[in-house]
Amino acid sequence: MQKSFIINYVKNITMDDLDNFIKKYNIDISSDDKNTVYNHIKEYCDVFFDDPIKYIKMLKNKIDDDVYYNILSLYDSYKNIL
Repeated sequence: MQKSFIINYVKNITMDDLDNFIKKYNIDISSDDKNTVYNHIKEYCDVFFDDPIKYIKMLKNKIDDDVYYNILSLYDSYKNIL
């Protein structure tokens, strides 16, 4: 049930939603990295739960290292909910 809810939410996420999330966690991110993360989220929302780390690692060389490690840290914080 939670998985289905999260997938449906992510399918409808907007850039404003991502902006609000970024502000909430005080993440310093360039607009290019933000677009990359947003597009990645939208592209892989249906399969992310198959192997989350795999899909996070796909961002490693596409975004700034600090942003990448922030994403990993956030995943570690939230993974028990998933």
